[in-house]
Amino acid sequence: MKISNQIQKRSKRLPVIIVTGASGFIGRHLLESFKYDFYIYALARRAQRVAGVEEHENIEWIRADVGEEKMVARVFSTIAREGGADFLVHLAGYYDFTNKKNKEYLRTNVNGTKYILKHAQDLNLKRFIFASSLTVTEFGKEGSLLNEKSPPNANFPYAWSKREGEKLVKKHSKKFPCTIIRLAAIFSDWCEYGPLYVLLSTWLSEGWDANILTGKGEAAIPYLHTKNLNFMIYEIINNTAKLPKCDTYIASHDGCTSQKELHEISMRYNYGQIKKIYFIPKWFAWLGVVFLNLIGKLKGKRPFIRPWMVGYTDKNMNIDASYTRKALKWKPIERFHIKRRLLFLIENRKSNLYEWNRRNEEAILKSGLTPPNFMIYEAMVGFEQEIIENILDEIYKSENRDRFSSYVKLSQIELEYRFRNLYKMLKTAVVLGDRLHVLSYARTLAVERFKEHFEVQEVINAISLVGNLLVKNLKAEPQLKNMNLRIHDEILLTVQLIIDELEDSFDRLSGVY
Repeated sequence: MKISNQIQKRSKRLPVIIVTGASGFIGRHLLESFKYDFYIYALARRAQRVAGVEEHENIEWIRADVGEEKMVARVFSTIAREGGADFLVHLAGYYDFTNKKNKEYLRTNVNGTKYILKHAQDLNLKRFIFASSLTVTEFGKEGSLLNEKSPPNANFPYAWSKREGEKLVKKHSKKFPCTIIRLAAIFSDWCEYGPLYVLLSTWLSEGWDANILTGKGEAAIPYLHTKNLNFMIYEIINNTAKLPKCDTYIASHDGCTSQKELHEISMRYNYGQIKKIYFIPKWFAWLGVVFLNLIGKLKGKRPFIRPWMVGYTDKNMNIDASYTRKALKWKPIERFHIKRRLLFLIENRKSNLYEWNRRNEEAILKSGLTPPNFMIYEAMVGFEQEIIENILDEIYKSENRDRFSSYVKLSQIELEYRFRNLYKMLKTAVVLGDRLHVLSYARTLAVERFKEHFEVQEVINAISLVGNLLVKNLKAEPQLKNMNLRIHDEILLTVQLIIDELEDSFDRLSGVY
């Protein structure tokens, strides 16, 4: 871990903010919104390029694991020497959708929060802001409302870890001002909230289950757009002097939104009509989910929906955030309400399905469902530029000019563009765990190269070159040790699929059949 000496570059007029979990979904959106008004120390385990965060003069990226106390101590000691920080927004945390105990809940969520609070004492903070969750409270009974004073009484592993975090924050508020924010389900214009993504993907797929809901379809939770969350954090920072030493606020609209409402709205926005919903009993849905999970377990890839999720059928988390609105003089902007913003989500899905799936599958993968795929994907993102440069070097080698005679006639810009497209296809296949999209890519590629009078073997040689160089680099990555077979299958089987479809397409275009 090393902090670059950028303190000399930043404007002394900018307030300084530390953001943990900067590479996460909420963290990335926060950085994008705050980078013009703050100098940001962005703490994350992943590299900035891998996280997809653009470099900016007001962002200093620091690779650090909050679960490692020595690392946290070194980072905060350096920040303290450079002048400290005004605010700290603690977003770092672990969550998966298994609902089972995991050592990361203690190591990252509880101990990580403890270390951050302990070593933040010398930073001269004006306020510490802790991201908790509305799920720390059990779903209310029918007709009841949850508010800022609702007890953190939920007992599943993630809720326990956030409850323990809240206790630590309240304890340390004697040393510096603290604010606890209990978050609703946070989403963006690209969705990026796992359960909602799965629902929309199912409903808009036109599959057999597209119009099926469990129970009465009344399962309901509150949602909040990332922009509204950022506005709320701004208000906490701007009014910090007026706020109590420690208080708890809710980041949510009032009320909640049911699956039935979301289904009707998404059907209207996508198809122009509301489709008939078929409701199935809870017990029947549970049997189906158990069966699909057993099949998935045998195949090595379990579905997102787990049996425990069925237990929330027709339960709702109805919110009254009036205290927060009064205390902060803040309220969510209504145009960002999930019911209105679904139009943006669906239009983004229509316009760029690859990007839609990439962003959402990445969010699910980081929640611990299929880590091998995501580990390979992260490595691919990390050395993408290096691989592209190596490909171009190979193409231009004198001994390879006959093999790539048509490619070398292209400009370097055009050549790089084409290989980046192929690389993107391979990344998408890895992160989605689905190769189906490469078939249409191969057919389009065949038409384009056929029109340009490329020989099919030359195109095959180029595709094979990319696959082989990629596999070589992946196998050399220390974090992918003992994953050679997985790397081979993820990359070379996808390459073979592209090549086979390419040859079929060339044969059809040539009139062979």
